[in-house]
Amino acid sequence: MSLRSLRILTAIASKGSFAAAAEQLCLTQSAISLQMKNLEEELGVPLFERTGRGTKLNLNGKLVVERAREILDLYDGIRAELSPSGVIRGALTLGAVPTVITGALPPVLGRLRRDHQEMQVRLVSSLSAELVRQVEQGDLDAALTTEPPFAVPAQFQWQVYDEEPCFVVARKGCAAATVAELFTAYPFVRFDKTAWAGALVDAQLLAQGIRPREVMEVDSLEAAITLVHEGLGIAVVPLNRRRLEEAQADFTLTPFGSPQLTRRVGMYQRRRHPRLALTQLVLEELRCECGYLKNT
Repeated sequence: MSLRSLRILTAIASKGSFAAAAEQLCLTQSAISLQMKNLEEELGVPLFERTGRGTKLNLNGKLVVERAREILDLYDGIRAELSPSGVIRGALTLGAVPTVITGALPPVLGRLRRDHQEMQVRLVSSLSAELVRQVEQGDLDAALTTEPPFAVPAQFQWQVYDEEPCFVVARKGCAAATVAELFTAYPFVRFDKTAWAGALVDAQLLAQGIRPREVMEVDSLEAAITLVHEGLGIAVVPLNRRRLEEAQADFTLTPFGSPQLTRRVGMYQRRRHPRLALTQLVLEELRCECGYLKNT
């Protein structure tokens, strides 16, 4: 069993087809097919369901993909483990939700870049669910997401680095005093209900028996705050320490939830992968930036 065949198999699993994997690896589709045929013969079991509609991994194939990723992670991690003591190097592909990219992450990456000039970071922005999917498929080394609303699989981990209390944000000087009064008086600028943060807010609204008058739905917390500033309604947003200080000057903030709803933000990654030293360095710097170490 060659490492090359395992890399091809994981590429097929990540890209969804032989053709897409061939394009990614700069190989012909016939070469991909031959490698997979040889791997199946070596293992003694079929790894794919071959139908008129195409080819997809069967249960055996999915199991082998998981083991292949573990083997490749261990192999690729050897060089990092043999690096000179104190030298942080390598390219990190990191996913992050938009609020992290415009929040705590830039100063952290700035410090790391100054201290470790051989470290490179490629950023990918999306919502938490999509980022987690990309980590699990091997397209990202790690992702900075909100807390998963499911049990994290054993081969992965999610580690918190900040907690953000949620507030109803209204224009400065609004007359309403309670959460119920705010939702009665103003339309609701909703954060994407398919996002994990949006689902948290929806659950709390339901628990309080509040049926908001929705005026629009956005997929950015920054956009929601801007719309509130323009008088289009109210929004429920999580605010980290820095954003809370900024918002207090321009908005009326009312704690949301009883007890106050809190969004936790953390890093989702495999428990073992070649760039674990890099991701853990980013995680610890984020905890320092957010003051999370002082709260635990």
